[in-house]
Amino acid sequence: MVQALNVNISLAGSANAMMSPVNIQQGRIFYGDRGIEFRANTGGGYIQIPWRNVESISMEIFLNFYYRGFFIKTTDGKTFEFVGGKAKKAIAIFREHLKGSQILRRKGILERRRK
Repeated sequence: MVQALNVNISLAGSANAMMSPVNIQQGRIFYGDRGIEFRANTGGGYIQIPWRNVESISMEIFLNFYYRGFFIKTTDGKTFEFVGGKAKKAIAIFREHLKGSQILRRKGILERRRK
C-alpha cells in the first residue's frame, strides 16, 4: 500500500488520469496540504505530485465557464493530464500553494480550431 502524501485534504473528486490516448484511468483526485494525489479505481495506478515539484498547471477552459480539467507539468519534465476532478474549485487550492505565474489558461479545442 502506498503511503498518502497529504495529511489534510482540502478537496476531492472523481477524475480521469489520461495516461495515454488509450490508457485512461478512472479514479479519485485529492488536493491537499502537501500536493495532488490520484488513486485509480481499479488498482491500476497511484500518482503523487508534491506542490514543490509542480512547475506549472494549465487549465483547459471551454466557453469561459466550463473547466474540463488541467495539465500538470513537473520540475522533472513529466506532464500529467486530468479530466474532471472539480477543476474549477481546485483553482483556489492551486492559488494557495503555487505562484500566479505557475497557473496558466490553456485554450480549449474550439478556440484552437478557430485560427
